[in-house]
Amino acid sequence: MFRRGAPRLGCRAARLRPPVADSPGRPTWQARCRARSLPADVSDGDSVRAAFAQVEERFGRVDILVNSAGVARIRAIEETADDDIHTCIGTNLLGPIHTVRSAVPLLRAAGGGDILNISSEITLDHMPLMAMYAASKHGLNGFTAAMHKELRGDGIRVALVLLGSISDSAFFENFSGEDRQRAAPVWEADGYPARVGALKPLPSATVARVMVARVMVQLLGTPPEVVQDVAHIRPAG
Repeated sequence: MFRRGAPRLGCRAARLRPPVADSPGRPTWQARCRARSLPADVSDGDSVRAAFAQVEERFGRVDILVNSAGVARIRAIEETADDDIHTCIGTNLLGPIHTVRSAVPLLRAAGGGDILNISSEITLDHMPLMAMYAASKHGLNGFTAAMHKELRGDGIRVALVLLGSISDSAFFENFSGEDRQRAAPVWEADGYPARVGALKPLPSATVARVMVARVMVQLLGTPPEVVQDVAHIRPAG
């Protein structure tokens, strides 16, 4: 969450590259951006409320909300445990619902703002053994579309960002080596990797983060009267 306008975009742009060393006695770029970390369990509504209460007390407003937390499990549906369901749905769908619910009054207090929800191109092409991830992200897409209609009269823009395949992403930490080995032939037989560009993914997690951040800065930097509902970021090949 950041304050609106040029200072906000400057702070976000500073994260796209290593910052230049600050002069002695000059506040660091982190301090100038007023960054603060507030741990919360997004799947728990009370935890999210408590975090936003701290935001309200310290800043009195919210200008930008980015919902980027995501988890997945490789499971055949009959093998899916209750914990797998609760983890995927709780993080990927309930998390954004909880944060948007708490952020909207503070976005209104700011006179409007932006909500970016990070989804996946799995919602454009179904992937075997990833039903809980797909279900949660489809739900996020629907929630985002509903919020776009509900909040536009308040000057709150709500956009969906669909991410494609990224090599060496931390996202793969969701999966054990055994799960990935088991899933690979199923996915290849289905033809999924070739269809969505996973055979030629975005080159590295570091590069991808910079690219995604730049797209998000562009979305946030458009004039308030301009709305882009969906941005799809994927490999060009």
